[in-house]
Amino acid sequence: MEDREKSEFQKQLFELRARILQILEIKNSYAKEYNPLKDSRDEADLGNATLDMELELSSKRTLQETLEMVEKALKRLETGTYEICEICRRKIPLNRLKSIPYTSYCVECQTKLEHTGQ
Repeated sequence: MEDREKSEFQKQLFELRARILQILEIKNSYAKEYNPLKDSRDEADLGNATLDMELELSSKRTLQETLEMVEKALKRLETGTYEICEICRRKIPLNRLKSIPYTSYCVECQTKLEHTGQ
């Protein structure tokens, strides 16, 4: 990978990390102020409030997982293993890295992981 490409990926990953951290900060401050369960008046309200909380937690969990993958990608850039699939050790195609800059796997290995449920 050329230095220019490496710099571009690094910049993109830093920007993505900053956006995720900003969204998480907003979500955390919102969660401190809002408790949908306290305004629940009946079972339907309670059910909706519970669903809202579960969706919010799921969203935060997904953001945290993506943040971890971004951090891992930044470390791989530093160590020179950024474009190497962690499973098969082959080169990850540049187009895949451009579309998912925090990926650790080539398409074939990612597909296998998804089919085995890991």
